[in-house]
Amino acid sequence: MSTSLVVTLDWLGERRTVGQLDIFTSQRGTERYQFTYDRDWCRAGFAIDPDLDLLPGMPFQASKLWGAFQDIAPDRWGRLVQDRVLDRYLNESDYLLGVSDHMRMGALRLSLAETPGEFLALTTDVPKLVHLRALEAAIERLEQGVQTDTDLALLAQPGSSLGGAHPKAAIEDKGKLYIAKFQSRLDTERVGAWEATVLDLAGAAGLRVAKHRLLNANGERPVLLVERFDRQQGGRVPFASAMTLAARDEQSADAASYLELADVIKATSAQPKLDQVELWRRMTFNALCGNTDDHLRNHGFLREPQGWRLSPAYDLNPDRHALDRRRHALSFDGEQRRPSLQLCLDLADYFGVDETIQAHALGALGKALTSWQDLAKHNGLRGEEIKRMSGAFEHADTERLQALTVASRQKRSRGR
Repeated sequence: MSTSLVVTLDWLGERRTVGQLDIFTSQRGTERYQFTYDRDWCRAGFAIDPDLDLLPGMPFQASKLWGAFQDIAPDRWGRLVQDRVLDRYLNESDYLLGVSDHMRMGALRLSLAETPGEFLALTTDVPKLVHLRALEAAIERLEQGVQTDTDLALLAQPGSSLGGAHPKAAIEDKGKLYIAKFQSRLDTERVGAWEATVLDLAGAAGLRVAKHRLLNANGERPVLLVERFDRQQGGRVPFASAMTLAARDEQSADAASYLELADVIKATSAQPKLDQVELWRRMTFNALCGNTDDHLRNHGFLREPQGWRLSPAYDLNPDRHALDRRRHALSFDGEQRRPSLQLCLDLADYFGVDETIQAHALGALGKALTSWQDLAKHNGLRGEEIKRMSGAFEHADTERLQALTVASRQKRSRGR
């Protein structure tokens, strides 16, 4: 059995055919895939995946979906929702095609070859803010395995497109699309409040972060709303994960590093110098603020006409373990996963970070870190919660950072 899909890019007010994706399913249920670029796209388009070179008429074949298509398919939470809704064995293509077109990540859209332009799962029925509590209750029952048909109908579209393991749903408010991130019954901390705090802290340190707001901050189940940065001025923006642009998959991702991401930026970015500096600042922030879940799917890129750009930072969460017990999902230099301010300083050259940039970045980070408790309180976190998480932000390396920033200020004062 085979299914042929037309792949369309909807961007900058124009819809262009990128190519055709063919899915071949054997009698045993295994799938193979073939992708062929449209000839017109090859004349003025870009490669949507590093493993799919712009070669007109060349059919690419694979036994697993290319990263460009995995990026527009659901991850763990979205798959769980689809599994419960459909209640049968699902292939990779089932997950890919089951995503709501309106909420699909990025700017690629899919339609059947026999009806091009009639996009699959086309619906604009997105839950609004007033539906948050109903969504939360449905998610809680889904996690417990006692969901109703009404729950599944409510979650089918807004939850089926999303990645990550945590419960979430797409919602719309005042014409903008958001990801609503809910508390899980398995959480031991109020993770939404902590994620909001780390995002606020990163913004205060001068990093570009996803726009967000926290609802029910003082309650036991806060909800974090993160604005979709792949939607701008009512249109779609192409998105690629670092996993895709690094030509990695789940099996090879462990070998990736921040240095490799710097190389990806150098090769693909429309503003490589700016993005490499931004990546170094994020790496240093993650090392000092306990964001250890920094795997390749938690780094993303948005397309501009001249190339890719680092997306705003997202999915930032603190790890309260002691500094010497932390291990990052993404290696710093290809070997070391243990966070270290000295290691970040030693690697600065590779990212094009000179002493002036370094001093400015460290000064901004040091200043931001002095306010982490105030930011936590602003997000409804309380005394004991803050005390439990203090190890993420207060340790030997943050003390050293403050000493370095003081020394840097004194040096600048003497130079005047």
